[in-house]
Amino acid sequence: MNTLKYIWRNICRNRLRSILTVLSVGFSLSLMTVLYGYMAAQETWGEEAEKYNRIVVMNIQGFSGLLPISYVDRVRDTDGVSAAVPYAWYGGAYGDEAYPFSQFATDPEQVFDVWDELSIPEEQLKAWKENRRGCVVDRRIADRRGWEIGERIPLKGEIYQFDLDLELVGIFDSPKNTDSLWFHWEYLDEGLQQMNARGTGNAGTIFAKCSSSAVIPDVISSIDDRFASSENPTRSQTEAAFAQMFADMLGNIQLFIRNIALAVVFSLSLVAGNAMAMSMRERVTEVAVLKAMGFPRGHVLRLILGESCLIAVTGGFMGVVMGCGCLTLLHGALPQQFPFAVHEMLGLWTFWGILVAIVIGIVSGIVPAVRAANLSVIDGLRRVA
Repeated sequence: MNTLKYIWRNICRNRLRSILTVLSVGFSLSLMTVLYGYMAAQETWGEEAEKYNRIVVMNIQGFSGLLPISYVDRVRDTDGVSAAVPYAWYGGAYGDEAYPFSQFATDPEQVFDVWDELSIPEEQLKAWKENRRGCVVDRRIADRRGWEIGERIPLKGEIYQFDLDLELVGIFDSPKNTDSLWFHWEYLDEGLQQMNARGTGNAGTIFAKCSSSAVIPDVISSIDDRFASSENPTRSQTEAAFAQMFADMLGNIQLFIRNIALAVVFSLSLVAGNAMAMSMRERVTEVAVLKAMGFPRGHVLRLILGESCLIAVTGGFMGVVMGCGCLTLLHGALPQQFPFAVHEMLGLWTFWGILVAIVIGIVSGIVPAVRAANLSVIDGLRRVA
């Protein structure tokens, strides 16, 4: 007898139950795939950041602390630093959209030296430097919204008490989706000063480009030592550590996600186990006939386990595909939270769903399989399926 054909025939015997079991496994594992994909995005961000030798300087109190704009020049003068810029989050609304994309006040003179992997036409960069109200955006934003050079972009301040009336003067290209708009830091600061609003003179954070990875530890130590006794001491870190900090702000998210995965495995094992137990109760006489025909216990055990594993793995494969599809949609809709496409962060995490599905198949099928393998032929033939 063809083993796979027999297993498939038994799965199709009660199609509705099999389909519902596959769907329950698939939808649950798709959620787990999305969660692990989010973790993979954080790791990929850190790995990417390590390539560019950038550091981030913040107030020791974090984002709530003041970082005077005068610190930028002092960071630039540090040995091992080739460029540094202020990087202040604006967080304005565009029309009815609150926080539609990232908006940062920075210095056009050196920002493309700090992010040297980005590119922009020289004439557009020159126009930005000369236009105080000018701004530049990632090409993906411009393409998504149909913006062209000369576009007027009004932003309503949500954090700062000053609205911006920007003019698009440049579009930059980036290897990854930054989903960012950059404008003059001085434009924001002058507006705040005219209104006597809070936040004047604050650089937000400082991003600095180091000459090599070897000098980063010394640069970090030198900067923090320089400001240690000032009114606004600093905490400097690599860009990779800065990326990890966002995950840490959410608590131990990795442990949280792993606990969710364990709960998913446990609950799905109960669901699949119940389905397999019902299937075996309906086929007691059939199993007894197989054993009477000479099928050994091991063969019966493999038949039942193969059935449960095939159902679970089918659901697991479907869940991984659905989860990756969801990540692709989230990457397009929320590039700030999901900055990488699935193919850019492929790794072992994409196989966790399949592995979990195999475990579910084994756990859910082991008890019915052992009971079927140990079933007495006489007892089985006495019962009516």
